[in-house]
Amino acid sequence: MLYALLLGVAGIALRWFYRRIDVEGLERLPRTGPLLLVVNHPNALVDAMVVGSAIPRRIVLTAKATLFQNAALARLLDWIGVVPLVRSSDARRQGGDQAVDPRRNARAFGALRAVLRRGGAILIFPEGISHDAPSLAPLRTGAARIALEARDEVGVRDLHIVPIGLTFERKEAPRSRVLVKIGEPIALDRWPNDGDGTVAKLTAEIDSGLRAVTLNYDTADDALRARALATILASSLRDGPEPVGSAPSLHMEFSLEQRIERARSALVQTNDEELRRRADDLVHDLAGFQDTLSRHGISLDDVNVSPEGRHAAPFAVREGWIVALGGPVALWGAINHWIPFHAARIIARRSVESAADPAMRTILAGTALVLAFYAAQGALVALLVGRLAALLYVASLPLAADVNLVFRERLRAAVRRARTYFLFRGRPKLRARLQLDLQQLRAKAVEIERLLEETAFPARV
Repeated sequence: MLYALLLGVAGIALRWFYRRIDVEGLERLPRTGPLLLVVNHPNALVDAMVVGSAIPRRIVLTAKATLFQNAALARLLDWIGVVPLVRSSDARRQGGDQAVDPRRNARAFGALRAVLRRGGAILIFPEGISHDAPSLAPLRTGAARIALEARDEVGVRDLHIVPIGLTFERKEAPRSRVLVKIGEPIALDRWPNDGDGTVAKLTAEIDSGLRAVTLNYDTADDALRARALATILASSLRDGPEPVGSAPSLHMEFSLEQRIERARSALVQTNDEELRRRADDLVHDLAGFQDTLSRHGISLDDVNVSPEGRHAAPFAVREGWIVALGGPVALWGAINHWIPFHAARIIARRSVESAADPAMRTILAGTALVLAFYAAQGALVALLVGRLAALLYVASLPLAADVNLVFRERLRAAVRRARTYFLFRGRPKLRARLQLDLQQLRAKAVEIERLLEETAFPARV
């Protein structure tokens, strides 16, 4: 009951902070039987909330044991059923020069094996840390050990290890997008037991599975360049502008980024100076295109906006009706949530040590403050009107908040698109040049990828 309640609250909080969360590959997830979900860890506590909301099964969570040092938090985690794991780094800090006891998590592993024996699902972060690095950290062996011990010592059958990749557009930014990508399950029944090397081999297999569903770069600059190019290429592949206020899934950008990174890796290995020159030209042209958009205040989503008058009238009528009908509800939602939302953002900006801090702090502080404001308003309405009216009033508040968030984004997008429409009406050559530049960027990127494939895999005679 408590798990379901907290999961519902977490789902609302995530929906308010992130604009869109998409789940890809859910059909690969076994609906029954024991599961060990191995997930990358870029965004601290938010990662567990996202996976818990995305997976249609009750999940037993694992967390670093240091969280249980706070008595109140420890009690809450116990109620939810979180299993504490002692990290080797924490054990070294506490034990000084003493060797880390490999049996420190024996009790926790036993509890997790019991969950798997009952056919349950466990979430574990095999990196062992949450971090801001552009690539996976080296994996710990805990996930492989738990799975193999459950199979070989407890006799758990039909156990699957499922890699799950979390990709955040900008994890610290409110109203950005998230992609949850579920990889191919590893069936433990078919995994061989060949002695001492089994744990290392299974850990390597888990690492390979996670890398297939995550984006991994050598440097943060590589990640930024790939993301910028993928965003522009994705826009060039869409038919016409996106609907006003919509947020397309990260799926296309993710796929393009993987292709771009493969091409970059191949480019590093080739000695073809012509290819390197073409790649440098593409990066230069990309920067120039982005600078042009910025200088004119044009969003990438609006490059294909039609300047024809026959498209303007339906747009104006539709958006006018939305403002008339949704505006009052959005205003009501904004008034009721302004204080807790802004207070949460102020708290989130204090002493930020990681890019994961703003999202985690905003969501946790915002949830607590919103619930407190709901309770206060509900008590006041109950005192003035009655309990039934108070219940209906409080139930309407989350809906008003949803309308407010969607309405504000749509209104900003509509104003921006209207401005771009009038700009293109007055400067049709600018629109034609931007569209041509966009198509040329795409053609150059596709040609470079083709040449790299030919260089890496030459045709056999």
